[in-house]
Amino acid sequence: MPPEIRPDGYGPAGFWPDGKAAIVLLPSGAQGETLLELAAQWTKTGLLGQALWVLPEHVKTSPYAPPQIEAVVLGVGADLESVAIAVDLFEALAEEPLALVRLVTLRSALPERETDEAQDAVADLVSRWVRTSMPLPNPSATLADQTTELRRVTLICAPTAFQLRERVEAHEHGFVVIASPEDRSSPWSGDAFVRDDERFTGFTLTHLASVAGLWNGVTDGSVELMSRESDGGDSVWISRVFLNAVLTESLGRRVAAGVLENAARPDSLLIDPSVSPPPPGTAYIDDGQIAGYVDSMVAGALRLDGGALTYDSAGSLDVPEPERIGFWAQIGRFFAFSAGKLVQIPRWAVLWITSSANRSVTRALHTSQGSAVVGADYDEVLDVRDRLLVADLEHLRDDEGRARAEADAPAAMAHVRTTPQLWAGLRELVFGALDGSADLRDAGFAPVEGAVPVFGRVGDVLALPDDPWVSSGYDVPPGFPERVDWYALALADPRERLQNWVSASEAAAAAAAAQVPVEAAPDAVQAPAAEESGAGSSDSAAFAPPAQETLVEGEAAEPRTVVQIEVPLEEAPEPVEPPVSAYDAEARRSGRLQALGEYDLWAGRQSSSFVWRFLDRIGAERRRAEDEVAYLKGEIDAIRPQRPGELLGLRREFHRTLLVGWVTVLALAIVVGVGIWFVNDYASRQPAGSFDPGLITSVLLWVLVGLAGAGVLITLVSLVRYHAGWSRFERRIQLERTRLAHYGRSARRAREEAARLRSVHRQAVEWLVLLSKAVHRPWHVPPVWLQHETFDVERGAMPFAVRLATVSGEETAAVARMRAAMTSKLVRRGWRHEAFESLVQEMAADYGAGQGFGLSALDEDLPHSSNHTRRMLLRALDDESLLTRIAAPRLADIVASVQRDEEAIARPRVRPMGTNPLNALRRPEDFEGVELDVPWDDFLLDSLTRADPMTPVSATVLTELQVGERYHERVTSFLVAPSRLQERLRFDPSAPIHVVPFEASTGSPVDLVWRVDVVGPVPRAAIRLWDGAVRASAPVVPADGDSGV
Repeated sequence: MPPEIRPDGYGPAGFWPDGKAAIVLLPSGAQGETLLELAAQWTKTGLLGQALWVLPEHVKTSPYAPPQIEAVVLGVGADLESVAIAVDLFEALAEEPLALVRLVTLRSALPERETDEAQDAVADLVSRWVRTSMPLPNPSATLADQTTELRRVTLICAPTAFQLRERVEAHEHGFVVIASPEDRSSPWSGDAFVRDDERFTGFTLTHLASVAGLWNGVTDGSVELMSRESDGGDSVWISRVFLNAVLTESLGRRVAAGVLENAARPDSLLIDPSVSPPPPGTAYIDDGQIAGYVDSMVAGALRLDGGALTYDSAGSLDVPEPERIGFWAQIGRFFAFSAGKLVQIPRWAVLWITSSANRSVTRALHTSQGSAVVGADYDEVLDVRDRLLVADLEHLRDDEGRARAEADAPAAMAHVRTTPQLWAGLRELVFGALDGSADLRDAGFAPVEGAVPVFGRVGDVLALPDDPWVSSGYDVPPGFPERVDWYALALADPRERLQNWVSASEAAAAAAAAQVPVEAAPDAVQAPAAEESGAGSSDSAAFAPPAQETLVEGEAAEPRTVVQIEVPLEEAPEPVEPPVSAYDAEARRSGRLQALGEYDLWAGRQSSSFVWRFLDRIGAERRRAEDEVAYLKGEIDAIRPQRPGELLGLRREFHRTLLVGWVTVLALAIVVGVGIWFVNDYASRQPAGSFDPGLITSVLLWVLVGLAGAGVLITLVSLVRYHAGWSRFERRIQLERTRLAHYGRSARRAREEAARLRSVHRQAVEWLVLLSKAVHRPWHVPPVWLQHETFDVERGAMPFAVRLATVSGEETAAVARMRAAMTSKLVRRGWRHEAFESLVQEMAADYGAGQGFGLSALDEDLPHSSNHTRRMLLRALDDESLLTRIAAPRLADIVASVQRDEEAIARPRVRPMGTNPLNALRRPEDFEGVELDVPWDDFLLDSLTRADPMTPVSATVLTELQVGERYHERVTSFLVAPSRLQERLRFDPSAPIHVVPFEASTGSPVDLVWRVDVVGPVPRAAIRLWDGAVRASAPVVPADGDSGV
């Protein structure tokens, strides 16, 4: 059965090499199906290129329209299996401009089928409409003057000595070529004859590939090589074909696939600083410097986009400076303050007396529990200045309420936004550190002697995120994550919890040994009750893996315009562990130590990597924001606003000081006044001149003046103290209002920062997960690419004229050089980032995205405006078919660029395919010293390039009467060989052989030398096939010459 035909469209423009296409009209029925099946097999091996294969059954005629002709294009799919695509013949010809179109009608005559009526019925139709389809240079041109050359060829293949019962050459058109009915491995070998068996199909396909120019890598056919100038129209050509080919893809594909597979594995030695060189332009970082570069990388990541991943604190409290006034202005303010207070003293005295009377009446008539209060209280009355200060105090209380409201206010959606520059910078940082694709001078990766430092091991930057530590089966604290992955690491330090859990068990073990109950260590705390009940902490919800599209915790219940950020709850104290036996306590301690040890083993494999330290740093930044929220709320709670009683206390102290001072001064003044009166009275009673009171009186008068001064001083000191206390009260109110405003704003900002960091850190973890998966698996190499293909080329399945060889799968120096060359071609600066770009492009193609879809769209997948590209890319990383499409062009690229690079590699030895059945008669010792493998180029040139290359074609193609004309001896040979072999060709200059070199650096899957021996033109009457008078007879050998057999 032929390969399955897919009814999809035709390939892209530029499909036909050198603009040369071939249309092959096959025989009808089983013969055509068999030929198409064998052509698919040869195409899979790489021997044949593409052609438009037409079966007569696929031609649908119409008397009113051009026929519908379905053609089949054979090829190899991504899985290296045969693929056949059905296309409309004329649509395929219309896809691109063509320089040459070969229309080959294959007529294969067999004893049981001398004519092919189905083929005859459509041959003329196909030929006519294909000729009509060819473009014209201008409207006035004729069909013969066409810009695209149409070459019609009829190829006739028949077994040796076969003759038709009737002449049917009237159905042949154009250039008629008859395949010489001989089968030999070289022109100098014996003829195995062409028989009606399974080898006849291979014989026919060999000549068809030569005439139609289907040999892979060679764009010319044998018809282009023949001279048509001597064609008399009623003549035919006879051809004989030999082919030596090395199936190069068998080796190149396997080595290239191995390189691709090892490059994609982070643990491969293909890319390891200890055994492999770095890509050109880069230098591997020494093991001793890895930690420093990792720290620089972390610092660079935290500086991205203006430090978007770090906590931006509101800053310290800016205490306002006291008001600065002039000396005399202050003196004026003080006297105004003093005057206001002194003037109010009589009023306060009256208020005090009336207030005392009111209180007495209230106590007498109403008591403290009565229904009324008499009059105003002394403490309830304030002066103008105090009332202004109390008004400020009320504002302070309002400020306190606003500060608490701001501290508890949820963060709005506007505060969780990020920018594309952050994610682009993180991507460039990761890939630049691994393959040098970005300029990371700002991150500490300055070139050293022109070489950019890069990490040689992927594990130094990114561990595999699909390798979490699973806590199930271990004794871990309640509420401990079941899977410790990167999200859990960004949330908290799991090791600290495990260590505290071990400490609690050690304390319990010590208590059990002493038979005394003990409380758990204060640091070994269990999860809060809400977490045990399944509610989960806010951090756990915020850092959940991105299977759900929520920004932060509680988003399902909260409106999408607000992101609720809870202050981390204080962890509940560990309950008192019940007394246990010493044996149970030791077993519990052993189990917890085992859990801690297993976690340490897991963490030790990646704790020195960039991603581990980066997650630790961003977790610390987020916790710093949350800690500052709690601290600022505590500061707000710690502020105790000033009370009006302090102003009353200042006023009372002022009045008390004045009262006591002035009462004392007045009492002393009265005493001095009495003394003056007593002295004067005493002097008046004494005789004149006997007692002079002047001195005493003057002294007492000065005492009165001193007492008056003391009263003024007491008043001044009281006023100064009153003013100082009043100013301190005003300053405290000012400072407390400033602090409340600052703490309120700072707490709100800290909450907004916590919300922003929680969102951006979760996105950062998602980015690292995505990048890590992409780096650890940039493409997929199907196992079939690594398989050593074996082809069934037994003598009964392929003509002797086609000799194939494959490269041995053994590890040789040539293969090692090939692998090194392919590695250098693949592993170059920026190769990982190029693979990531290809991944994004292939994903865009799968989802039908436009041409503008690329890395920029991935960078713009922001939490407040998601385009879901990251989610799609994560799914794409698990799609093997998509990852295979990324590997396929790289496989073809490195094979094409290295396979035939003469300067890069030396061709290994090859082993001819097929076995001689006579080898079964050899004894084992006969194989000793026999080299089964031969040099590559020697195999290509062997049996085709002797110094005397010419031998006649088989005389069995001619009639008995025409053998004497010696047509079969007039041979012209064409040797089509790679240009690199020209120097090795040595022929007699007079020999009619023409060497046609071609460039073999196109990445063809085969390396071949093709020889075609041509006889002609020969009159049709000389062809034995149409000589119906003689049936199958013995070969005729002329008596006077070489028959060519």
